[in-house]
Amino acid sequence: MPFHKVYADGSPRPFFRGWLHGIATLVAIPLLLHHTTLMEFASTKVASSSESAESFMIGPSSSFTILSSTLPAPAAPGLYAIGMTLIFSSLVHLVPWRSARVLEVLVRCDKTGILAICGTSFYGPQLLVSGACKVSTTIAWGTVVLPVGLAIAGMWIGLGPIVFVGCAIAFGQTLWFYGFHVDDSTFFWHSLACAVLYGSGLALYVLQLGGSKRYWGYHEWMHLFVTLGFLVNARGLLLMSQYTDEICTGNDLL
Repeated sequence: MPFHKVYADGSPRPFFRGWLHGIATLVAIPLLLHHTTLMEFASTKVASSSESAESFMIGPSSSFTILSSTLPAPAAPGLYAIGMTLIFSSLVHLVPWRSARVLEVLVRCDKTGILAICGTSFYGPQLLVSGACKVSTTIAWGTVVLPVGLAIAGMWIGLGPIVFVGCAIAFGQTLWFYGFHVDDSTFFWHSLACAVLYGSGLALYVLQLGGSKRYWGYHEWMHLFVTLGFLVNARGLLLMSQYTDEICTGNDLL
């Protein structure tokens, strides 16, 4: 199946394009699913008396299903976003789609996943899920929600690589907040390595250095840097989840 030489839009496809992300998907998704369970709960509407500890039913019971994850809460959104990006990238490059329209939608879903990684792993959720972190709405919206949200909207209406400026803003806030306020150089080096790897991948994507080759070209090198960035990003997320309460308590920068 992943041996087609031309995409549905007529552009050439190097032989190895998408294989790296396909292999990474086969590794990452089972790991994520291993930490995710589908749970069904029975819910009953109740009201409590203010004069006693008793409760009484005021409506019919119902059931609902949710996803439960054993991953650290601050890290989970970013890790799932990485998984989402790997899935869509693999679908784009490894499946011989016949419809150019379907291919374009999948490409944009792939880019949405990249922007989702920026929004979920670089600042906001880690602070918002922590009870010790009292982040103002202004900071959350100004440094993550608006830049990344506008980037996603811009990407879907056809804007080019400029949309990744939203990622740069969110990442800069993370480096500023965590990299310089955690008394452990490990996180700083994770942030720096992540910036170098993602930045190198973006540079290759924008500049198309070396052009596209028959077997391995600029896009495959970009995938290599980005995949390594995913690994460092995931490790940094897990590390970040250990420090959230620590750095937010008493922090006068929020």
